[in-house]
Amino acid sequence: MATIVQRKKKDGSTVYTAQIRLRVDGRVYSESQTFNKRAIAVTWADEREDEIKHNPAIAARPGSGGVSIRYLIEQYLTDRAGVEPLGRTKAAHLRMLASMAIAEVPALALSRQQLVAHVQARRLAGAGPSTVANDLIWLRVVFRYARTALGLPLDRSVIDDAAELCRAERLTGSSRRRSRRPSDAELLQLRDWFCAPRLSGRASSAPMYLIMWFAIYSCRRMSEIFSLRLADFDREHMIWLVRDVKNPGGSSGNHLEMRVTDRLLKVIDAILAQVPRKDDRLLPFNAKTIGTYWGNHLKLCGIEDLHFHDLRHEGCSRLAEDGLSIPQIQQVSLHESWSSLQVYVNTRPRKPARVEFEP
Repeated sequence: MATIVQRKKKDGSTVYTAQIRLRVDGRVYSESQTFNKRAIAVTWADEREDEIKHNPAIAARPGSGGVSIRYLIEQYLTDRAGVEPLGRTKAAHLRMLASMAIAEVPALALSRQQLVAHVQARRLAGAGPSTVANDLIWLRVVFRYARTALGLPLDRSVIDDAAELCRAERLTGSSRRRSRRPSDAELLQLRDWFCAPRLSGRASSAPMYLIMWFAIYSCRRMSEIFSLRLADFDREHMIWLVRDVKNPGGSSGNHLEMRVTDRLLKVIDAILAQVPRKDDRLLPFNAKTIGTYWGNHLKLCGIEDLHFHDLRHEGCSRLAEDGLSIPQIQQVSLHESWSSLQVYVNTRPRKPARVEFEP
């Protein structure tokens, strides 16, 4: 409840100061205004308290400190979820930022020095230059959102200046193009490991050998693999509709047709013969769980620095080695441009024999 303080001015007139004090985003926020009439002061205080309770972000005003960066991140995630949720990686990065010390800083009080100190601390903790650059990129996105959607007078030049200095000092940078591919020896080792009869707990229920070769021959991302529906497979025309393909303009509704190669068809038939049906998906498993299995299996095999996403790289490179043109590769990989596909194509001299899927 607001406090109304009456006082006399030097000229003998009476004024009324309305003082509101609320807890906003875990912090105490206070604001006051002075009026010539008590009724006006009471009305302002009631309306202002109600306004802040319904939208705490508008409590941020110059000199007040206002809401924290964490609140703005959470508000951005909530509002985006109501329209089109962010990708899992981007959402996870923002949630990670919300858990860091920089997120407790009042948004209007954020300084260039605080951002540079955040970047330095992240690098000392082992984060790479491109990862830390994404911190600043996503903070910029959140600030732009808060300025436009919430009407907060935030200064994005604070982030721009800090980002420029960090680039100049090589604290941040672009991600390096990854060229890691599994060797023939590693593929054979994984085949023997995945197919060996043994008691391996819950991991034994996932056909990791089939999943590995499906990832290679389909050139699909992990999230796409475990979303493919059998109803979307047109065996007669050898195409599979892949739903919500990752795209800079938004994944939702971006459904594209993937060409199914003869090699991929062999893996599909093996999956249909061996994997029990739980739903309409070809591979009815949780992508996050399979990602954990993959990392655990590679550790047990002693194979280092081989990401599941590298299998997509391997698949695209194999298609290039087989002599397919760029448009033909794109029919499988579903990359929209050569520049984006080029990241994954790492051709090497074609060997007389190459390790392939064995049913």
